[in-house]
Amino acid sequence: MEKNISVIGVGRLGICVALVLEKFGYNVLGSDVIREYVDSINNKTLVSPEPSVTDMLLQSKNFKATTSLEEILTFSDTIFIYVATPSSGGEKHYDHTSLGNVLSSINKLRVSNKHIVIGCTVIPGYCRDVANFLVRDCQNTTVSYNPEFIAQGDIVNGILKADFILIGEGSVEAGDRLEKIYKTVSPEVSINRMSPSSAEITKLGVNCFITTKVAFANMIGDLADVSPGSDKFDILKAIGSDSRIGQKYLKPGYGFGGPCFPRDNRALGGYIKKMGLEPLIPEATDISNRLHTKFQIDKLLESDIKEITISGVSYKENCRVPIIEESQKLVIAKKLAESGVKVTVEDYPNILHNVMLEYGDLFTYKCL
Repeated sequence: MEKNISVIGVGRLGICVALVLEKFGYNVLGSDVIREYVDSINNKTLVSPEPSVTDMLLQSKNFKATTSLEEILTFSDTIFIYVATPSSGGEKHYDHTSLGNVLSSINKLRVSNKHIVIGCTVIPGYCRDVANFLVRDCQNTTVSYNPEFIAQGDIVNGILKADFILIGEGSVEAGDRLEKIYKTVSPEVSINRMSPSSAEITKLGVNCFITTKVAFANMIGDLADVSPGSDKFDILKAIGSDSRIGQKYLKPGYGFGGPCFPRDNRALGGYIKKMGLEPLIPEATDISNRLHTKFQIDKLLESDIKEITISGVSYKENCRVPIIEESQKLVIAKKLAESGVKVTVEDYPNILHNVMLEYGDLFTYKCL
């Protein structure tokens, strides 16, 4: 079996995948467009906020980086792509520009006998309608879809302890190769192989189900809070005891946020609508999430609160990575501050830096 693997895009997710593969015996060559970043990888001076990355890089022996696409394509026949597909407006929901540019650049080189593996989130139909067209001049080359189900701030652990692996195989040979790679990392992991189109829907479907579960838990929690003699923790613990439901993501708390859940939920709703169906569940989940945060804000304002300290404002609890996108705690903090409440935001310096850049002097700040 080929022991060389190429990874295009060794940012926060890509470098984690590369380092895990290297740890389990593969020779990995990664690429990035920023020369200084590539140098910091090769010199092992990179300091990452993502847990385990800095230590794994220092311990690695068979992971290198380059800015050369030609070198990446020569190094291996298995090429993972982890470039950014940020949120965008309109029907697409994701900006596929960087991904499309990579695929077009590969096509210009007219390589052959390659297995291209897209690991970034795309709208359903992308691999079938766009990606395959963009590499049309590369003979005997497949395009597979293989997204990771991870949370930023815990990526390495999420890869090592994955609940399942999703392989949208461009061919049986490509699927076999990917399955062998993942079985090397985690021999007992469940492998789900299907078409790329099925995998694209599955990726969004998983995240939509989780957001729906979070929204449901918070709805029940809000109901308990306004029902005399009720305890939301007791109620949800009992509901989660049913094996058909389960305890994961079924606790009352803040609404869901971050760079994945909200946009994937909306994207699935948009795709459902595009296909002529009614996206009732994704839309209701999104509305319910906003109503829950409004409920929390209203309760605080009704208590005639004068000042408050809000701690840990990253997009999820106990996260030290500076990601504040759609943080529901910050939605609450902003509304309270605009209503005259003195709000102190308490967090680690790297997270506070991002909050300050976005909100300025709306809050006072305290470092943990």
